[in-house]
Amino acid sequence: MTPVLNDEISLPNLFVTSPVDLPYMRGVVVRSFLIMGGGGTLAIYNAPGLSEAKDTIIETGVPRSLLMSHWNEAIYGAPDLEVKPYVQSADLDRTRRTIQNIRRFEEYLDNLPELEIIAAPGHTAGSTMFLWTCGSHRVLFSGDSIWNNGGRWEAVVLSESNREEYIGSLETVAELGFDVLIPWVAKSESPYVNVCERPTARKRILEIAQRLRNGQCA
Repeated sequence: MTPVLNDEISLPNLFVTSPVDLPYMRGVVVRSFLIMGGGGTLAIYNAPGLSEAKDTIIETGVPRSLLMSHWNEAIYGAPDLEVKPYVQSADLDRTRRTIQNIRRFEEYLDNLPELEIIAAPGHTAGSTMFLWTCGSHRVLFSGDSIWNNGGRWEAVVLSESNREEYIGSLETVAELGFDVLIPWVAKSESPYVNVCERPTARKRILEIAQRLRNGQCA
């Protein structure tokens, strides 16, 4: 587990676990992120790096909660930490197959004032994003509803995805005024923190929505 470092911006109190391969996409990795502050530690995204960094996390403060963007994060099982995991209700049953103590976001009580939980159905029925305000920056944790595929921001349309809901969620997210995108997934040799001007972020998200409207899958 290391601090998130970026040449363009400073995101104090944000830490990242080591990347681990996504088993069904060659050259793609996943990470977990930890926000550490006066109100305690919060984990975003489930990934094996949480268990790998167990000793360090215990020393610095075990997160009270793990916020998951969708059910597919459960492919790795529960982390080896005493943490309460949460997912949207629509993805609860599938998540529970491997993470038995999963909870619904409706039960989540530890919300940080600078963090907003945003329902964003489409990629899956329960897809969720998280908007974190860090100083002058607004950081969108987009799961894999939006990711950077070789320099182009893209959607990930699955067989279970609902295209119309996906488009609606993208159009909502485009108006959030964020300038940092941190997906759950990233190319193994690519940056996992994506920084751009807010109008550029809006333009890129709306371009994805238009591509989906045109029948494309990314």
